[in-house]
Formats: sequence, structure tokens, C-alpha cells
Amino acid sequence: MGIRDDVDKHATDPQDLAAKSAGYRKLPGRSSRLMNRFVPLAVKAFFMVVLHTPLHPLLSRRWASLEFTGRKSGKVFHTPIGYYQEGDRVWITTGSPWWKNLRNGARVRILIRLKAYVGTADVVTDPAEAAHRLRQILDAVPTLAYPGDVRIVDGKVSDAELGRVIAAGRKVMEIRLQPGT
Repeated sequence: MGIRDDVDKHATDPQDLAAKSAGYRKLPGRSSRLMNRFVPLAVKAFFMVVLHTPLHPLLSRRWASLEFTGRKSGKVFHTPIGYYQEGDRVWITTGSPWWKNLRNGARVRILIRLKAYVGTADVVTDPAEAAHRLRQILDAVPTLAYPGDVRIVDGKVSDAELGRVIAAGRKVMEIRLQPGT
């Protein structure tokens, strides 16, 4: 059995997909704990460097740098994030637990195309609205489908698949940008 066979097995096993659909867990074919920790950190570091330099046009059409404060620790966190923007509203998604820091109008800073904005974030609680916004995010940043284990068939994500992913724990957050920032 080759690596490709192993990837296909993981991609079609419904139990495996359900267990992983809320967010990134482990890339198939990588069995090393070190690699599962190092690769995401290296990718994050690369994205953050590019998003904060004149090289930002390589990524900033679809990716932004998000800064938020931990609700318990008070520590400031930075992460690259795929986004969809309409005017003064930005939508982002994650299956990781850090979304809990973006509830109840949490203040955030977001760097979009090398311009810093201040805003407030809230979780989209209506499942239909969350699915609608997740579709827009995935249309803007199709590579986000892989970490979320969103099944794409013939280049499209079905409404049922979006509902399944939202029900499995993927969160969509809305950031309202403040005027003049």
C-alpha cells in the first residue's frame, strides 16, 4: 500500500472524516510527531513573514494576519488566516479551539494587504448563516478545505457537506472593522 492509497483510504472513511472535520489534526502519510508539529509551525512562520513584508501580494489577496488576546492568559496571539471580505465585514473560519477567544465582541487587529485594521469579532451562531459564510470563505481560499476535511466533488462543496462540517465543530467568525482604521 503506497502513500496515495493511504490518503485515499483516509479521505473516504466516514468515521475518520467525522473525527477530523472540525479542523487540522494530522496529515496522512506523516507519522512523526515532530513533523506534525514542525510543518504547521514552519508554514505559519512563512505566511506571517510574507504577510508582513513587501512580498505580501503573494498571499494577501486570500490570507491575512490576525492578532487577538487570549481570554484566559491575556497573551497576544498572531496567526495567518484565510478570509472573505465584504466592505467593513470580514469572515474567517477555524476548527481549532482558539475561536473561543473571538466571542462577545472581542477586539482584534487584522492585517489585510499590509493595512492594519481594528475590529470586533463574534462567532456566527446561526448554522445556515455559518454555512453560507463558510462557502464564501472556501470560494475565496479553496486550500482551506483540506485542513477542515471539507469534501469537494467536481470542484464544488455541497450544502449538506457544509452543514456537516459546521455541525462537527468548525466555527465561522465575523469581524466588524472599525471605520477609519
